Amino acid sequence: MKNLTFLLLIAITFSSCSSDNELSIQNSNSLDFTEVMSFQVDTLDMDIISDVSTNSLFITSSNEDVWPEQFERVIKYNLSNSTQSEIIHDDDTESRQIEIVNNTIYSFSYISTIKYDLNLSNINDINYYNGLSYSKSTKYNNDIIILSGERCHDCTDMPLKLFDTNSETFNELSVFPNGIRMHADGSVLNDKLYMFGGTDLTTIYNELNIYDITNDIWSQETLPFGIYESFTSIYNDTIFVGGNKESDNSSAFIGIYDTTTNLYSELTTSLNLDNITIRGITILNDEIFVAYIDLVSPMPDLMTVKVVKASLL
Repeated sequence: MKNLTFLLLIAITFSSCSSDNELSIQNSNSLDFTEVMSFQVDTLDMDIISDVSTNSLFITSSNEDVWPEQFERVIKYNLSNSTQSEIIHDDDTESRQIEIVNNTIYSFSYISTIKYDLNLSNINDINYYNGLSYSKSTKYNNDIIILSGERCHDCTDMPLKLFDTNSETFNELSVFPNGIRMHADGSVLNDKLYMFGGTDLTTIYNELNIYDITNDIWSQETLPFGIYESFTSIYNDTIFVGGNKESDNSSAFIGIYDTTTNLYSELTTSLNLDNITIRGITILNDEIFVAYIDLVSPMPDLMTVKVVKASLL
């Protein structure tokens, strides 16, 4: 854990310079990435997760063709033998999010919830409606929180939905107190949800919104910059957060938030963050995996997603 230990020591050293609601930012040694695999898509909306039991990455994307030609494509990439398999099924929505609970993959969108097993078989449409478009999701114990997203075009509030994997139903967990946030990802540690940045389509927010699930209390920290879209993954007591600062999906960044010190530190990497758009991150077996697309003008109809990894040891 040389790189990560070094990062956290720097953050602690500078903690006395930070106010109670202002997070420090310090540079660090670089994360050195190597390419794992690549594939092509016609959309920027996708999600990547990982599973330790199969040592695999799972990536979902929904094409942008008009109905009835829409479909969801799910890729499974086995890191042990570098093999790839996939399923494609009819779908009438975009921007799906996937989570794994008890060897089942749940795929969420605004108008349908689908599940299938880790072999990408036994697909089943189990629920029609979760209520938030362009949302994000994160695991909470054996359930899943649907966070951020827009409930309707003229709504002024945003509910957090809890998906109970036993009953396979949605319940309202809380209501976000500060309007709506779209494209804001988050993770849960010690019964607290940490939600990074986001937009209401007019403003890009530099907020870290924290929800104490047990006590139903919201609080807020200030990040060093606004984040249009974020992607998160947990590593020990830290949350790795990557994403893009601008509404054109540019100005990529990767950083860590230490939940024990409440400090944010931005990382330098071997990636050229000025010329890519990050499309997802996940952590598996002490390695961080980042999915990204090169930014060119104009963007092609078919874009190549590159998945790269770097060691955290």
